[in-house]
Amino acid sequence: MARKIRGGGVAALAAALVFGAMTGPARAEDPSKKTRKEQKEIGEAAAERTLYVGKLALFDAKQIALGNMALEKSQNPEVRAFAQKLVDDRRQHVSDLKTWADAKSIEVANIDLSQPGTATGGAGRTDESSAPPAMREGYNEKMKGVDERLDKAITEAEKDLDKLREKNGKDFDKAFLSHVADGSKKGQSLVKEGQQTYRSDGAFSALLSQTRQGIEREETQAKALEKHVR
Repeated sequence: MARKIRGGGVAALAAALVFGAMTGPARAEDPSKKTRKEQKEIGEAAAERTLYVGKLALFDAKQIALGNMALEKSQNPEVRAFAQKLVDDRRQHVSDLKTWADAKSIEVANIDLSQPGTATGGAGRTDESSAPPAMREGYNEKMKGVDERLDKAITEAEKDLDKLREKNGKDFDKAFLSHVADGSKKGQSLVKEGQQTYRSDGAFSALLSQTRQGIEREETQAKALEKHVR
């Protein structure tokens, strides 16, 4: 079944990479085998970065949805305060991510999981007109099946959120905090992956380092608060 996502194509997951801004005009109409291989690898790397940014956006979207749910359902002042901080911090991260992405000509999708059954993602576009054919080929090959993977990821996130939504009172509070802690642990692994892959990008590495520290705090706070919920 088609997912309710505005826009389509590969950029629905996360971002649209403007090839011209990354590579400049193509110089060779008939590149050598070596040049073609290099151009294809550039396209593949661009796709990998696009997909990685999308994973970060989806992580933020789920944590924000968890926080918003707690603000709706929890009656515990401490849990509500933590939930509000979680939402604020993850939204700030989305803003910081978009600031970095703008400088790289990447458009970060807007993914909203807060309303049950209405997950949405912002539409993105890819301008490949100035890219060599081999570069476009490398990019498109890496992006095959991205819509199906996005649909699966969103479906899994929604099922997880739906199970939590069924709980109430202290049961909800404890389950919410457990979900946040588990998500934070996965988020740290995701960020660590990016730190290793994109360590040559100083600005992105700095952002990821700050992101990792924030997620670590969220995990620690969620676990500590869960112990006090009775």
